[in-house]
Amino acid sequence: MLIFGLGNLPYPKSRHSVGQLIIEGLAARFGTRLAYEPKLEAFHASVEGLEMPGSPNNKRLKISLAKSKNLMNISGPSVKRTYDSVLHHTQTFHPRNRRVIIIHDSIDQAPFKISPRFGGSARGHNGVRSVIASLGTQDFYRIRIGVGAPTQRGVLEQFVLGRLSPEELEYWQPGGEGIERVWEAVVKIIQDECVTFASSKKAF
Repeated sequence: MLIFGLGNLPYPKSRHSVGQLIIEGLAARFGTRLAYEPKLEAFHASVEGLEMPGSPNNKRLKISLAKSKNLMNISGPSVKRTYDSVLHHTQTFHPRNRRVIIIHDSIDQAPFKISPRFGGSARGHNGVRSVIASLGTQDFYRIRIGVGAPTQRGVLEQFVLGRLSPEELEYWQPGGEGIERVWEAVVKIIQDECVTFASSKKAF
């Protein structure tokens, strides 16, 4: 399973970069750190041997965590490189795109809200649009992280590049409550996929 956080590295604590903050928090949760891999144009870490209730034969899971070096609007190629690198072994009976979770900010959700979904359009999110174009499909998982919306018109870019509130930063920092809630959402996605592909002993 590839979990990729979208964001802008030059604005590490901005609303737009909350997906990358969460990736860092998940890495810390599992006692690892992201390392830059030039061929991927991304920072990446792998976690192996995770117990996953509901997986076929209680098989242990490997996950890959990543965030792009590139700016949000052109992050798709980095996602695709990482996707090809870490999911190249995936069996054909379980499509690779169903093993991708993109974590990104959402102005359509209230702050702190976590909203998983599968497939669909980018809904105006340029980072997700870039991922769709690079993967050639809309059919992958997303976990949308609410950051709220600006109260004034014409200030969207300024808003999403603005700094998260102290409360939000605490919530999404390593060890924060938000990291556990995101991981719970990831586990639910994986368990649902295991049910969908229960007929295969090698679903994950």
